[in-house]
Amino acid sequence: MYAIEFQSKINNGIIQIPIEYQEQIKEVKNAKVIVLTEQVQKVNKSNKFNAMSIKTKGYKFDREAANAR
Repeated sequence: MYAIEFQSKINNGIIQIPIEYQEQIKEVKNAKVIVLTEQVQKVNKSNKFNAMSIKTKGYKFDREAANAR
């Protein structure tokens, strides 16, 4: 695998490849991109798992039956 390292700005999800590397990789069809950033990403609170509860009153747990599975 051939690696090129450079710094670039990301604008609307698009990474601009510097001119000095464009000629080298113009025939490349697939590439693996790894983005390293010093900025901390904010977590989208809507994607967090919300706890749930279930009613277990009257439920009988049979350890032997559970272990047999």
